[in-house]
Amino acid sequence: MKDHPLPALRNQLLSLHKILMLAERAAYEKEGNVIQSPNHFLQLLTGDVRFAWLRELSQLIVMIDEAMEEKPPITAERADALVEEARILLTGSNESGNFAGRYGAMLEREPAVATAHAEISKAFPSQ
Repeated sequence: MKDHPLPALRNQLLSLHKILMLAERAAYEKEGNVIQSPNHFLQLLTGDVRFAWLRELSQLIVMIDEAMEEKPPITAERADALVEEARILLTGSNESGNFAGRYGAMLEREPAVATAHAEISKAFPSQ
């Protein structure tokens, strides 16, 4: 596992998730919505429809964390499959409403997202 891209990819996905959360929060607040506390923001992240699209990335990160802690250790095949899931999630279709559609809009609007995406894309095998 030490030479596999999965551990580094996991950290990059976590950073991307934070960038996306903060960008979505800023857009939410720009519309005049008030987030009263960190707990309120957490409630929005876990329960509000507006933030639901971020949960797909959250779930993938959790899957990677769980797989990396498996005993016996994760196989290269399983690690490759998780890298492929990340690739599909971040480069999938642009149907409106799903992760890829919202993510695509963020890629165009937020330079930090585009930078993080470019770095993450290096972990994906060439198609």
